Amino acid sequence: MGRNNKYAEVYIDIKAFDIDHAFDYRIPPDLSSDIDIGKIIQVPFKNRIEVGYIVKIKDESELKDREIKDILKIVENRPVFDPERLELINWISKYYIQPPGSVIKFFLPPGGNYKHAITSPRVKLKFKDFITLNRNRYNKLKDKINWKRNSSQKKIIDYLISGGEVLKEKLVKDTGSSYSSLVSLADKNIISIVKKRQKRDFKYEYRPDKDLKKKKIILNSYQKNALCSIGNAIQKNIFHKFLIEGVTGSGKTAIYIAACRKVIEKKKRALILTPEISLIPQLFSRFESEFGSRVCVYHSNMNEAERYERWLSIWENEFDVIIGTRSSIFTPIGNLGMIILDEEHDPSYKEGARVRYNAQDVAIKLGEILNIPVVMGSATPNVVTRYRAEKENDFTLLKIPVKAQSSSPLEMQVVDLKKIDRLKEDVTITGKLFTAISEELEKNNKVIIFLNRRGYSNFVICNKCGSVPKCSACDLSYNYHSDRRKLVCHHCGREQNYTGRCLVCGADNIFLYGTGIQRVQSKLQMRFKNTPILRMDSDVTVKKKSHQEILSRFISPGGSILIGTQMVAKGLDIEDVTLVGVINCDSMLGLPDYHMNERVYQLITQVSGRAGRERKKGRVIIQTYNPESSVMKNILASDYESFYRQELANRKELCYPPFSNLINIIISGKEENKVKKDIKELFAEISKDIRTGSSILGPAPAPFYKINLFYRWHIIIKSKNIEYSNKILTKILKRFKKFDENKIIIDVDPVWIL
Repeated sequence: MGRNNKYAEVYIDIKAFDIDHAFDYRIPPDLSSDIDIGKIIQVPFKNRIEVGYIVKIKDESELKDREIKDILKIVENRPVFDPERLELINWISKYYIQPPGSVIKFFLPPGGNYKHAITSPRVKLKFKDFITLNRNRYNKLKDKINWKRNSSQKKIIDYLISGGEVLKEKLVKDTGSSYSSLVSLADKNIISIVKKRQKRDFKYEYRPDKDLKKKKIILNSYQKNALCSIGNAIQKNIFHKFLIEGVTGSGKTAIYIAACRKVIEKKKRALILTPEISLIPQLFSRFESEFGSRVCVYHSNMNEAERYERWLSIWENEFDVIIGTRSSIFTPIGNLGMIILDEEHDPSYKEGARVRYNAQDVAIKLGEILNIPVVMGSATPNVVTRYRAEKENDFTLLKIPVKAQSSSPLEMQVVDLKKIDRLKEDVTITGKLFTAISEELEKNNKVIIFLNRRGYSNFVICNKCGSVPKCSACDLSYNYHSDRRKLVCHHCGREQNYTGRCLVCGADNIFLYGTGIQRVQSKLQMRFKNTPILRMDSDVTVKKKSHQEILSRFISPGGSILIGTQMVAKGLDIEDVTLVGVINCDSMLGLPDYHMNERVYQLITQVSGRAGRERKKGRVIIQTYNPESSVMKNILASDYESFYRQELANRKELCYPPFSNLINIIISGKEENKVKKDIKELFAEISKDIRTGSSILGPAPAPFYKINLFYRWHIIIKSKNIEYSNKILTKILKRFKKFDENKIIIDVDPVWIL
C-alpha cells in the first residue's frame, strides 16, 4: 500500500458466475485527474488485457502494493453510469443472478466495441464548423477597418448580425464570400469558428390528427384524481408506485402528458417506456404536440449511429421527455423526475436473452433509488402488479372506469366456430365477420383484424405419405410464408425453399394446415379487391420507420383494413376504427404455461379497445371454439375484476405468482446426454441447499425441447423468499462445474415457461 497512491475498484467485463466482485487497481499519477466512477478503462487481468469499469475510488487497499497492478488507460472519457445507476447495476446483478460486468453492458453507449477493439465506439461522430460574431470585438474594430476594401468581410458581418450563428458552408454560399475572408475575420478575432457535432435527427412525422396542437386536454374527474395523486408525489420528491387501471380509451395518455408537465416545471425529466416500437410513432406525436423539440425517441429500430448520437444527446441533457422501449431505462438521463410504463402488463418488457431483466422491476428499483414516482398504466393490469397495488403501502391503485370521449359501449359478439358448416362457410372469415367488414367499409370506416400467428399456415403436410417438414435444428414443424415461398422455423429462423412437392415421397398433393396472418391477408384481398389492406407483424416491420409508414397509410382518408399480430393490440388510437375482428385465439390457451389465461384475456381485451375510441360506435367479433370458457365470458362481459379474482384463486391454490417468485433454470447443449447429466447434478445441489420456503420442480425437458440444435432441460424453483433463494443459488452456481459446451440460463420471474 503506497503512501500517496490512489486506488480504483474495477468490475471486469467477463461472463462468469465466480467473477462477481470488484478488483483493486492502482491509479497512475498521469491518469489521476481523469479517473472517475463510471469510466471504462483497460486493465491487465491475469495474463491478458481486459476491459473494466470503475465503481469506486479510494485512498487505501487491503492488498499489498506489490500485488496491485496499474490501470493501463481510459478508453471512454464519459462516465457511462453514475453512483445511483451503480446501485441499480448491483441490484440487477444480485436479483437476476448475473455477473456485474454483463449488467454494465446495458449502460454502455450503442456501438461501443470496447471488449475487442479497446477503442472508442465504432460510430464516428461528424463535426461541422459554425460561425458566430464576437460583437464586443467587432464594435471595437469596426471604425478602424476599411470596409470598402474588405466588402466580402462586411457581407459576412452583416449576415451574422441579422442571422446569428450559422453553418460555415451556408454562410459562404449565402454571402458569396470566400473562405479566405472568414480566415481574415477569425485572425482579427471578430468571428469565432466553433466545431459542433452534426446530429442525425431521428424523429417521426406521424400525424394521426392535423388539429392535434389545437386540442386542449380536458380531464374528467377520474383523470383529475389520478393526476392529483401523482402530482403530490412529484411535488414532494418521493418514491411511490401508481397503477392506473383505466378501460381502453380512458385517456391514460392525457394523464401522462399532464404529469410530465409537472415534472418539467420542476426542471426535471421524464422517461416513458412502451413495450412495442409500433406504439412509439403515435405516442411521440402526442407528446411532441405538447412539448415540441424537447421530446425524443430511443429504440432498436434506429440504426447504431442514430442511437449513439441520441445516447450522447440524452447524456448532454438536451431532452425533457424520452420515449422508448425497455432499453431506454439504461440511458444516461440526468435529473430524472418520473418514470412511466405504458401497457405495463405486456411481456415484451422482459428481456429474452442475456441478462433476463424485467424493465418494470428495474424501473421500480431506479425510482426507489432516485426517490421519484413510477407510474404504470393498463386496461388489463398484470395480475401480480394489480395484487401488489392492493397490498403494498407504497403502491396506489387509480381506477378509471369510463372512456374519456366515447359514451357508447362496445358491441361484443362471439362466433362459435364449432357450429360453422365448413362446406358452406369459411372458418377464417366467417359470414358474420365478412358482413360486418363490408358494412363498415361502406361507411368509409376502418377495420382491424387480429391473429397472433405469423406466416401463411401453421405447418405443411403431405396428403399422400403424411410427412410434415420439420426444422432439423429444433425438431419443430416449419411455418409456410407465402410472400417468400419459404418454409420458416419461428424458433431459430432457419429457412427452406418451398417447391410444392413432398421432400419424402415427391408427391405434389400438399396441404397447408392452419391459418397464419398471410393467409388471412390473401383471403381478404380476394374479397375486398378495391380496399387498401395493410399488414403489421415482425416480418414486415424490420425496416426503419416501417411502423410509421404502415400506420400513416392506414389512417389516410377512406375505408381500409389493418391485419396484425399483437402489434395492433395495444395503444393505437384511431378515431375511424369501428370494427375489430379476432380470427382465433384458442391455440394460445393450449400452451403449457400458467400465464396463458391472462395473456388471452389481455390480448383480446386490448385489441377490442381499438374500436370505438371516440364518437363512433365500435363493435368486436370474436371467433372461437371455446365461447363457454370462463376467460371468454369475462372478456365478453368486460369484467376484469371477475377475471382477476378467479385467476388469483387459481394461482393461490398452485402457489404461483404473486404468491411466490419463480426461477426457471435451463441447461442447454448440443449433446443430449451431457445436458441430462448436468441438469441432474445441478438439481441435486439445489435440492440439498435450497429448502426453506421453496419447492423445486423437475428436472424435466423444456416444453420446447430442442431449439437451434440445443437440447433443453429445466428446473423450476417456487420461492417464498426470493432474496434468500437467489443468494443460495448464486453460491451453488459459483461452485457448480458443468460441461464447458453447455449453457446455463437463469430466468428470475419468467414471463414464459417454454
